[in-house]
Amino acid sequence: MKPNAETGQVRTNDVRSNFDMGTWFGEVKCVHGHPVRLFNLGRHHIVACDECRAFIHVGSNLMSCWRQESVGIWEKNWQSIAGYQEVEWGTSGCTSPP
Repeated sequence: MKPNAETGQVRTNDVRSNFDMGTWFGEVKCVHGHPVRLFNLGRHHIVACDECRAFIHVGSNLMSCWRQESVGIWEKNWQSIAGYQEVEWGTSGCTSPP
């Protein structure tokens, strides 16, 4: 396992590719220390690392903010990860645009 770039330690035993999954979905970090962003594709919550060009699905309907977003926002979010590698963590349901 690769250590977390900020702490030098692996905080959990749950490391997926370049993502340290932390103890809850809001704690996901890139193991290389790159900034990550959390956004929605419909009801699905996604964490992406633009430097690594990878994303991971961290849950669905965990935050209600997706209900205030439009399809246009989700389409822009989907386009922002075009060509990125999807890191598997269970079933994402995010293999096509919203």
